[in-house]
Amino acid sequence: MKILICTSEYYPQGSGIANVAYNVVEKLKKKGITCEVCSPVGPDIKLGSEIKYGRLSLLRFWNKVQKQFKDSSHNYDIVWLHNPLFIGKIPFDNCLVTVHTTPHGQVARKVYPWHLHLYKKMVSYIDGYCLKKFKKDTYFTAVDPTVSTEMVKLGIPRDHIQYIPNGVDIDLFKPRKKESLKQELGLPLDCEIILSYGRISDQKRPIELIELFAQTGEKIDNTILVFAGDGELLPRARKMVETKNLKNIKFLGYIDHKKVAPKLLSASDYYILISKYEGQPLTLLEAMASGLKCIVSDIPNLKMIIDDAECGISLDIQGDNVSSQIAEYLESDNLQDAKNARSYAVENFDWEIIADKYLDEFKKRL
Repeated sequence: MKILICTSEYYPQGSGIANVAYNVVEKLKKKGITCEVCSPVGPDIKLGSEIKYGRLSLLRFWNKVQKQFKDSSHNYDIVWLHNPLFIGKIPFDNCLVTVHTTPHGQVARKVYPWHLHLYKKMVSYIDGYCLKKFKKDTYFTAVDPTVSTEMVKLGIPRDHIQYIPNGVDIDLFKPRKKESLKQELGLPLDCEIILSYGRISDQKRPIELIELFAQTGEKIDNTILVFAGDGELLPRARKMVETKNLKNIKFLGYIDHKKVAPKLLSASDYYILISKYEGQPLTLLEAMASGLKCIVSDIPNLKMIIDDAECGISLDIQGDNVSSQIAEYLESDNLQDAKNARSYAVENFDWEIIADKYLDEFKKRL
């Protein structure tokens, strides 16, 4: 089997899309599958440069893809497309389309301020138009259940969508001895670590999280909240902690995903994410693989924490006594949750399992 992979981002650049495309390709190669990757960085076919200017750059990249392959009698058995945006004619007959995210849910939930909301609304229209251009017999995969639902609202038949989750390197992200890692990272040895790992932006509600933890800190001792990541709200968050003189909140800023993140996750005790809206956060899967107990908001894509994995708690962030619920969970006998988190990640998110699921979909299309 020979597969062409077209993606707007690929290792070593990019994030979610690059993560799926690269890891699945590497697993497929080990199975003897021939893969050629077309992206702004190659490695096999390089088109354009790194995506830096939102949808305009993405549309330009996919226009280059369309021109590159429109006149060629390419000899690929199947083409794997990641979030494609073809305004013109689609150059491939036999393809599998993987959708990582749509702006539809962000628009519906009004996640962003008004000016960004208008931009996302325009983007949602463009994305919907491009997805509906594919032939009626085209099949899709979605990396999380919410994306599947949003695709249906954009006009894709539900029976043409297969859910295949994101994956995680379970050998890189795993439980380790916390004491030595805390010492190496400069974290207090006598405190439990609650980790917020990801972009510090309005969508993640970092200001609300600081308020919550300030209240939780009044109810429980020996716990520290650690923010890892940067973002537009980082200066405001730092200022708020300084003004309130909160000694049990620490900011690490940007951390290296391969070198530092596995150690930081293993050194932590809890993972916390109280977003207004999420796809399927890679950091959540990495936290679970690292054996962290999870504290999350009660939005659809985080429900697996309580419904399936049974490795934490889900909170109505707008409800009453949220800080008391967090404090109660921190003081509870929750060691089994850590074991459940690791087990669920190993059984569901190992890249070997994910690659096999994609390979099954490719074979169906032959």
